[in-house]
Amino acid sequence: MERLTKRLPDGSYEAGGREPGEILAALGRVEDQYESLAAELELVRRNLGDLSRAGKARSATYATLAGSRYMLEDMLRRLDEPAEEVAKRLAALRREVSDPEDDGFRDVED
Repeated sequence: MERLTKRLPDGSYEAGGREPGEILAALGRVEDQYESLAAELELVRRNLGDLSRAGKARSATYATLAGSRYMLEDMLRRLDEPAEEVAKRLAALRREVSDPEDDGFRDVED
């Protein structure tokens, strides 16, 4: 994915020379994706409830759907996180990617 914005040190964003229509289209795609994830989560929860009521809470289908529920909940939680938390996680991930020896943990001595 090509980034359309740049995060500034004060926490705000700039779009450089991008057209407002391009930015709005990208935002619309993100909002559509969010709504899609939320709808999928609702469907998964309904199916889990149906399986549970049918006494199939120990089935492979239930386990697979439970895994999907956890994944979808985590994705939505991340999308709802405050920008500062997202920026911190992104910085830590970039550090780890650029330095494979960096496990993301800081020693007490550091």
